Amino acid sequence: MKLLNMTPPEKIAYFMTRLYDNKLTTTSGGNLSIMDDDGVMWISPSGVDKANLTPEDIMWVTPDGVVHGKHRPSTEYPFHLAVLRSRPDLKAVLHAHPAPIVAYSLERRLPQMDILPDVSRLCGKIAIAKYALPGSKKLGDLIAEKFAAGCDTVLLENHGVVLGAESLERAFMMFESLDFAARTGIAASMLKRDARELTADELAAKAPTKTYAATLAADENPLRAEMVAMSRRSYRNKLFNSATGVFAQRVEGGFLITPEDEDNDTLTAEMFVRVEGDACEAGKTPSRYADIAAKIFAAHDDITTIAFARPPYIMGFAVSGAEFNSHMIPEGYICLKNTTRHPFGTMEKDPAAIVDTISIKAPIAILESDCVIVAGTSLLNAYDRMEVLEFGAESLCDIASMNGTIVPISAEEIREIEVAFNL
Repeated sequence: MKLLNMTPPEKIAYFMTRLYDNKLTTTSGGNLSIMDDDGVMWISPSGVDKANLTPEDIMWVTPDGVVHGKHRPSTEYPFHLAVLRSRPDLKAVLHAHPAPIVAYSLERRLPQMDILPDVSRLCGKIAIAKYALPGSKKLGDLIAEKFAAGCDTVLLENHGVVLGAESLERAFMMFESLDFAARTGIAASMLKRDARELTADELAAKAPTKTYAATLAADENPLRAEMVAMSRRSYRNKLFNSATGVFAQRVEGGFLITPEDEDNDTLTAEMFVRVEGDACEAGKTPSRYADIAAKIFAAHDDITTIAFARPPYIMGFAVSGAEFNSHMIPEGYICLKNTTRHPFGTMEKDPAAIVDTISIKAPIAILESDCVIVAGTSLLNAYDRMEVLEFGAESLCDIASMNGTIVPISAEEIREIEVAFNL
C-alpha cells in the first residue's frame, strides 16, 4: 500500500475531510491521531469544523504530556493516547460515528464482518467496549484494554467505533471496509433475511493473487486517466470504497486493471497495471481479479470493460440469498437486462461458469457473499450499469422495509421494451 507523502498534520486534515465529505462523521464528531517516530501524538482538535480542518488546526502532545497548538485537542485524546501507548505497533487511531455502525453500537451487537471476504483480514480482531463518559479516563481504560488484548477494531457501546493501525491510510481503509460490511448487513435485514457468514475455510480459499512475470514496460495509454476518474466517481458514490472496487479495461494486446491493495480515491494513472497473458508491468501487482478478467475478455470480444464491486445494497442480496429482480422499471431492464447468480467460491472453483453466462445481454453476475461483476462496452457503460444496479437494489430494500409488495414489469411489457430498444 502506497503511503501518502504528507506530514502527520496534513494527513489528519486530509482524512478528516474525506470522513466528512463521505458522510461518515459530523461537523463536531470523530477524531484522528498519529504517533510519530519521536513519540509525539498528533491529534485533531476539539470544537473546530471538521468540514474545513487545516494542518494548522492539528494539535500535538509531546512525550512529557504537554499539549501544543492553537486549539484544544479532541476531548477523546486520552483514549487515543492510551491505545497508542498500549500497542507500540500501532501508529494511528481513527474514531468516528457513521450511522450504520452507530446502529450496531446502540443494539450493542458487533457488525458481521465475515459476510464478505477481506473485512476480517483488514480489520483484525473486533470487540465491544462498555459504555463510559466520552473523554473520561474510564473510557480510555476500557478501550485500551481491548487493544492490549489484540483487537484492532473496537465498537463502543452507544457511541461509535475505534480502529488502530500501522498508518492512518490503513486505518481509514479498515474503517471503510467495516462500514460497508455494516451497511450490507443492514440491507440484508431490510430484506428480512439473515446474512450468511463465511466459514474460515471459505475465507482462506478466496481468490489468491496470481503471480505474473513482471516484464512489461509502462505505457502512456490515455485510458489510464479515464480509469482514475471513474474509480474516484465510483468511490464518491459508494459503489467502491478505499479497499474494494476494481475496473479492468481492454487495450491492445491485453488489459489495464486496478492495482492490488491501493486506495481507490488516491489512485493515479501510472498505478494501473497492464496485463498481457502471464506478464504484467514491472514493479506493480495487478488486482486479484485479473485472472477472471482475462478469461472474460478472451471469451467475449464485445466486452471492453469489467467492474468488480461490493456496493452495500446489492450485496445485501448477495449475502442473504434474496432474489434480485431487474424487471422493476424500464431503465433498470434496459441497462441491466438479465442477471445471473453464482454460489460463493465459483470464481475459484468453476470460473468457466461465470465466463459462459456473463455477456452484454446478461451483464451482471452476482457472486454470493463475494461481489458483483459488471460487464460493459466502455468505462461509462459499466459504471452506469453498476450505479443502476445499486439504485435498484436500494429500492427493493426500501420496499421490503416498508412491508410492501413488489409489482414487477410483466413479461409482455418486457418484450415491448426489447422490441422498442432493440435489446
